[in-house]
Amino acid sequence: MNEYTGIADYYDLLMTSGYYNHEKIAKQIADIVSPEQSIIEIGVGTGLLLEKLLELEPNYKLTGMDHTAAMLEIAQKRLGDRAKLFEADILSMSISDRFDVAISNGGLGAFVDSGNELDFYTHLTDDESNIKALQNIANCLNKGGMFIINIQGVHDNYDKPLAEGIVYSQDIVESTTKPDCIEKTFYFKKGDRILATQQLIYRIFQGEAIAALFNKAGFKLSGKDKSGQFFIASKM
Repeated sequence: MNEYTGIADYYDLLMTSGYYNHEKIAKQIADIVSPEQSIIEIGVGTGLLLEKLLELEPNYKLTGMDHTAAMLEIAQKRLGDRAKLFEADILSMSISDRFDVAISNGGLGAFVDSGNELDFYTHLTDDESNIKALQNIANCLNKGGMFIINIQGVHDNYDKPLAEGIVYSQDIVESTTKPDCIEKTFYFKKGDRILATQQLIYRIFQGEAIAALFNKAGFKLSGKDKSGQFFIASKM
């Protein structure tokens, strides 16, 4: 599983600089999920999406999980006691609570719109791990519960200026060691100095392999929501 240990502060700077439009994403989730439904975010990061959901509806019952303690420390400061947060590895996660909705805003993975079709990009590189992770998500949902997965654009190389002269850069290449994967290396730089760097590996599922993966884990794919921002799977 890709980790973000050691870069949490830079990650938060990137996310608060508009890498995702969390306010827009939260509004679209609010059109799908009522305040009476309980939500868990898989890969809560520094808590920005849950914060925006609470700004829209303070009565949301929110839980966030992440496997990086430094991310959760920032999320805890941001959210206080308005959401329940816990540290867990998606491959070994086992909790007694059950939820109506799970969200992945890139936490486990995301659907990527290539223009012709939607591919599923995940942080886990082998089939067995992806099935196990999805099963663990299904296990924490009520029957018929929704798994809402963000739809993103194609991963490209680019630079993004941030505050205090810091620049975020990302480079994308096909993996030469793992089939059906890409490698994403990103840097936080200031002048000629690299402040932090990380490499992520994404597995790509395409076509019928996506439905087969989700079905093995106990999900049925329902398709895009009306906004086109999310792909929704339902627990069978």
